[in-house]
Amino acid sequence: MNQLSVLLLTTPILLRHRAEDVLVRRQNDVVWALIVIPIAVVIALGLITAWFIYCQRKGMWPAMDMPSWNSGGTWKLYCKR
Repeated sequence: MNQLSVLLLTTPILLRHRAEDVLVRRQNDVVWALIVIPIAVVIALGLITAWFIYCQRKGMWPAMDMPSWNSGGTWKLYCKR
C-alpha cells in the first residue's frame, strides 16, 4: 500500500517535468532554425556571387535552364554571352 501511495504522489510531478522538457526542447528547435537558416542563406548568396563573378571575368553572364515539367531532366547552370 505504501508503494502505491508513493507512486500516486510522484506521478503528477513526473508528468509536469516531462511537459516542461517538451516545451524547452521545442524552444531550442526554434533557436537552431534561427541559426541554421541564415547561415544557409549566406552560403547560397556566396555561391551565386561567385558564379556571377566567374562569368563576368569570362565576359559572359550567368544563365540557368530549368528542365521541362513533363519530361524531367537536370538543371543547367552556365555562362552565356
